Amino acid sequence: MSTRTNRGVKNNSRPVNVFLIIEGKRVFPLNKNLIKIGRKKDNDIILTNQHVSRHHAEIRFQDGAFHLIDLKSTVGTSVNGIRITETILKTGDVISLGGIPLIFGQGKGEINIDEYQTKNGVSLPNTGPTDAQDLKDADSYLDYFKNNS
Repeated sequence: MSTRTNRGVKNNSRPVNVFLIIEGKRVFPLNKNLIKIGRKKDNDIILTNQHVSRHHAEIRFQDGAFHLIDLKSTVGTSVNGIRITETILKTGDVISLGGIPLIFGQGKGEINIDEYQTKNGVSLPNTGPTDAQDLKDADSYLDYFKNNS
């Protein structure tokens, strides 16, 4: 098991500006303390690739950090090329679930998502379990956090 510490987190309140970029095409905000990832429709993030297990992994916010936990998937889970059973995620980490890349992003500042969307013309349409967004929105979020951290 690989575990890293997240020294930047000072309290246990969940930041609102945390997301995954999925396959370089979709952005999924991590707006709950538990995000389930897998092929089955009861997951929060559904990846339809046959190499992804029905219940592959989950991201839990606990003790002030985001933990990625492999749920004994068939193919396994890796972060930055290293196979893990559980690890603490850092901004920029590249997660691989059955060969599907996901990038973990986290800004340093707290923002009001609705206010940010209105001010910057970024729409976050709800499209079911994945809450998919256009990739240009992720670039916009990343730019915001670079400029306001």
